Amino acid sequence: MEKDRRQASAFRINQTGYDVRWPVRAAAVTEAAIRLADSAGRILRAWDAETAPVDAASGERVRLLDMGVLPEGVYELTDGHERRRFTVSRRPWQGVTSALVKGLSYQRCGCGLDRSWAGPYAHPACHTAPALDWLDHSVRRDACGGWHDAGDYGRYVGPGAVTVGHLLYAWLLFPQGCSEALGIPETGSGVPDILSECRFELEWILKMQREDGAFWHKLTKARFAPFIAPELDREQEYLMPVSHCATGAACACLALASRVYAACDAAFADRMRAAALRAWDWLEQNPDFVPFVNPEGVQTGEYGDDSDRDERFWAACELLAATGEERFRTAAEALFAQGQCLTAFGWADVGGFGALCCLFAIGEKAGSVLYGGLREAFLRQTEEILALTRVSGYGTALAADAYVWGSILPILSGAMAMILAARLTGREELRDAALLQWHYALGMNAVDTCFVTGFGERTVLHPHHRPSASDGVEAPVPGQISGGPNKVMPWPATVEKVGADTPPAKFWLDETESADTNEIAIYWNSPAVFVGACFSEA
Repeated sequence: MEKDRRQASAFRINQTGYDVRWPVRAAAVTEAAIRLADSAGRILRAWDAETAPVDAASGERVRLLDMGVLPEGVYELTDGHERRRFTVSRRPWQGVTSALVKGLSYQRCGCGLDRSWAGPYAHPACHTAPALDWLDHSVRRDACGGWHDAGDYGRYVGPGAVTVGHLLYAWLLFPQGCSEALGIPETGSGVPDILSECRFELEWILKMQREDGAFWHKLTKARFAPFIAPELDREQEYLMPVSHCATGAACACLALASRVYAACDAAFADRMRAAALRAWDWLEQNPDFVPFVNPEGVQTGEYGDDSDRDERFWAACELLAATGEERFRTAAEALFAQGQCLTAFGWADVGGFGALCCLFAIGEKAGSVLYGGLREAFLRQTEEILALTRVSGYGTALAADAYVWGSILPILSGAMAMILAARLTGREELRDAALLQWHYALGMNAVDTCFVTGFGERTVLHPHHRPSASDGVEAPVPGQISGGPNKVMPWPATVEKVGADTPPAKFWLDETESADTNEIAIYWNSPAVFVGACFSEA
């Protein structure tokens, strides 16, 4: 598949189409008069010629066109020089949402991917050998399983826990939007496929718990593997030292999962609840935070953090929801009082999960602090995200100077916060702003690209993803979302190719080598599933 080098269109659209239930929005990078026509050529809307303000992130003069709710059909935007068609249909995003979930199936480790369900992306079992404790090589442990974290073959407890958190809350809040059969080995088992997929990671997270309750931070080699197929990566894997953040995130995730799986597998739920309680005990016995730093000689992803207050907060909230014990309410209230970012749903900042748990799982029973006070603080912080969308030419929930490595994460995290705030308040403005972030991910952006592999007219063809680069298949593994533009911490080679003066929202390369702009990650797929499930809900 050749790299798509076509010039970007003057009209930036959601390349997977639009839903008949929601307002249709597109971005126009043209100052000419614009017309919207239906398939019969009838003019439905017209916009006069206009010089829009320059969008700081893209450097473009962008007009955001609001076409309102449209009936099913094919439509066309034109400025007299260029035309672009789009479709409106019922539940058009179910396919891409399901693909994003199945994209995690292709990341399965410790097993073979059979051609019967993985098609051309099948491969033999990988990474099945016992792991060694980095600090004591005499300790050997079966830590097989889980998802490959990103474009590499490492597995990391904190990011994995966050990924499962996104997916489980998507299921809890929007089950009809993420309940399709995926064609994975567990399909037809009677358990929804999204929960079967989560279980694959949860079983691995349980293996990463030490006897004293702490969790090893990650399972990786000393260095990243070259771009080889997963089954050919046979160097020794190591359990890297335990960490507060990994233990806190795993504690929270397992407590959450114990509630979800209680109805379909009580024994599994009990095992996770017990593991979460052991993790909490370790955190209580080790109150002084120690940041994780890669041991000398280790060069794989560090996933370091400067605090575990947010992980402890999420864990206390989930344990309160799972057990009802007052000690967890007391802990959560104290951690809330220390200050939390309640709209963050990333691997480093997980306070939003604690807010989600209190506001939607526990509800008013959480009490005046964890419901009343937290609700007020959450809505206030969400207003700051909404304000970002108002000053962006594309309506993107990201400041021009915040296009970081994996910029898709804060954008989708912002969408999650606005979705939740809309559910709390009924404000359509918040819902519509959240929908703009979904449009961004699927093509309505400054590089005119659908960031999900396998979808869109102009899509990602060369992600930084070892299986895609080594499998001999022309198309990349489908259902993987690219991290997107990154001008905060780009690699020198990217700066040289893109140009130092390129605006942040265009600082992106569709090249395998560009991990800084075009890597994939499980915890980027998962918030996309949450947002897609919301807008695909029947």
